[in-house]
Amino acid sequence: MLDRFDDRTLEIATVVVVVLIALVLLCYLAIFINPWVPFNLFPPPTPTPIAVVTSVLLPTWTPSPTPTATSTATPTPTWTPSPTPTNTALPTATNTPTPLPTNTNTPKPPPPPPRPTATPTPWPYYYTLSEGRGTCDFTGVWGYVVGSNGLAEAGVQMRAGNDQGQIWDTTTDGNGFYWIQFHPGPKQGKWFVRVFKGGQPRSFQYWWQTSAGCDGPYSLTEVHIDWQQR
Repeated sequence: MLDRFDDRTLEIATVVVVVLIALVLLCYLAIFINPWVPFNLFPPPTPTPIAVVTSVLLPTWTPSPTPTATSTATPTPTWTPSPTPTNTALPTATNTPTPLPTNTNTPKPPPPPPRPTATPTPWPYYYTLSEGRGTCDFTGVWGYVVGSNGLAEAGVQMRAGNDQGQIWDTTTDGNGFYWIQFHPGPKQGKWFVRVFKGGQPRSFQYWWQTSAGCDGPYSLTEVHIDWQQR
């Protein structure tokens, strides 16, 4: 007879049975938790409330005190002391110092802004070549002076000297050449040379030192210095 039902029908029937079993279990669980649920066909008897006896405290009577007869008090005269004169101190005049006016320091004015630093003007002439030799011919300096166009400049005053205060002056020739001799042979000393024009210096002082001899590898007696106008 079961072979007449297909698999689909069996599945539905199985699901229905499982659901019914689950509902039955839920009902039993609810009855176990609360036996007095409405769907319990056999509920337990309703418990009868038990009366609780509460003790009642009766009021406590406190006896009233009985009045006791006392003798009448006789008044005793009271002596009132006379007031004793009190020496009152006379008010003392208090000199209140008057505050002197406070000198308020007036703020000093801010310092003036620093003056701009003057930019030094470069010398009109600067040296372009400097070389020395250790010859025994003479102790001195020579060279050429050219203008700003690069051509030889004649008639330029050249001044040389030493740290002892000696001075030698000369002028350039037509080729701008100048030559100053300090000593006819080697001589040790500290020397300078510079360009002059119109009696005013037109270049810085170029200093050097010479040796007392001319045979050493560092001997220096003759110096070649060229100048050019800017």
